[in-house]
Amino acid sequence: MPQIPSLPYAFEEDINLKSIFDIIRPENNLVLADDMMLSDAKGVILRVSETYEKNFGFTHDSIVGRSAFDLEADGTFSPCITADVIRQKRKVTATQTINRVHKNVMTVGIPLFDAGGELKYVMCFNTVSMEQINSIQRNYRQLQDSLVQYSQEIAELRLRATETSLVFKSRPMQRLLTLMQNTANTKANILITGETGVGKSAVAKAIHAMSNRAAGPFIEVNCAVLHENLIESELFGYERGAFTGASSSGKIGKIELANHGTLFLDEIGELPPHIQSKLLQLIQEKTIERLSGTRKIELDFRLLVATNRDLEDAVRRGTFRSDLFYRLNVIRMHIPPLRQRPEDVLSLAHQFLSRFCQEYGAALTLSPRLMAFLEQYHWPGNVRQLENLMERMAITVQDPVIDLVHLPQEYTGETVPALSLPARTGTLAERMEAYEGQIIRESYSRCGTTVAVAKELGISQATAARKIAKYAGKEARP
Repeated sequence: MPQIPSLPYAFEEDINLKSIFDIIRPENNLVLADDMMLSDAKGVILRVSETYEKNFGFTHDSIVGRSAFDLEADGTFSPCITADVIRQKRKVTATQTINRVHKNVMTVGIPLFDAGGELKYVMCFNTVSMEQINSIQRNYRQLQDSLVQYSQEIAELRLRATETSLVFKSRPMQRLLTLMQNTANTKANILITGETGVGKSAVAKAIHAMSNRAAGPFIEVNCAVLHENLIESELFGYERGAFTGASSSGKIGKIELANHGTLFLDEIGELPPHIQSKLLQLIQEKTIERLSGTRKIELDFRLLVATNRDLEDAVRRGTFRSDLFYRLNVIRMHIPPLRQRPEDVLSLAHQFLSRFCQEYGAALTLSPRLMAFLEQYHWPGNVRQLENLMERMAITVQDPVIDLVHLPQEYTGETVPALSLPARTGTLAERMEAYEGQIIRESYSRCGTTVAVAKELGISQATAARKIAKYAGKEARP
């Protein structure tokens, strides 16, 4: 066997190995295996690593001294990467079949040149077997399948959120939705706070719809409307004969109805002290006893509560149990009043109007000046007030466009000049142009500047200036 100089000597004296070192360095993401073979420029195999021989079924030195071209011809290697490198005088990376053991391996062949640029040696090494590649591919496919599954779950989660009545654009509500999504599938109790009419019930329903309990019941109880003498039987149920007037067969309480689902107690601050005590026990043990019952019933439900009261103040005054408050206040979700998020007003208004138009068989839209009014109104009754107004409009307004003149007087405080519709003659384009002109003139007379008109009508300032010049016959003030 010819004597082959060591690689460091070859690098320094007659073989330029810089290219191969550049190729196999780790940052190029190529892992150099122990399966290596070295040949001369004519293809004669000079050296083979022991692992190469062991992995591919060759006895020790059985192929050393043989020609790579002969081994290609007899089918030992198919194709022979060493022979390809010699023929092409360049690096070759390809799948090589070792027919002796029927293995497919990814092989890299590197030409080594002397200082004069003549081919001196060929080094081949196997980076990874096809079995490993196939394993990587299987793992990749499994990862893809998992990603698809997770994407579907995320899409379902988002769909559940959009199927609720939650419609918003404001940042506070976006942050609230993120908190809802992050906590929907936990078991933690949630305390929802906010003024009357902000949508606490809608948030509770949305949390239920997002959760893994969505297929179970959602039981809502308004604690403020339950009579103090009946609230215990309504919540916990009773056995037959529990009290005078009780059903002869007994009754299942609201809490028990929520088993495997969500129990939502609205206006939790209105609970009397003795019910607060029983609720605390329920949270701790997740069991109930019906009135006049003797057995404990184990339950599995998610508890959501809401209030428009300051429970911390109620705790200080002694009207609400502090231990119950801390049990309920695991996750706090505060819904800001509608006046603090005017960006949400029009989205909610359009949603409510669309729903009520479908319910009452109407086809209505909002005029630009009404939309501007809705955004600027302070909404003391919050979302509930806006919803009620849209229902009233869907029922009472006969014109296709709802304008300020259709508002109840308690909203405007004075008579609003009517915005008359264009004459019912001419082509569609002519009527639309006439109506657009009327809207532009009315908006400009009230707003006074192109910036204000553009903001009110949702158009660019340049468009507003052009239309004002067209329809109002004057140069518009910026």
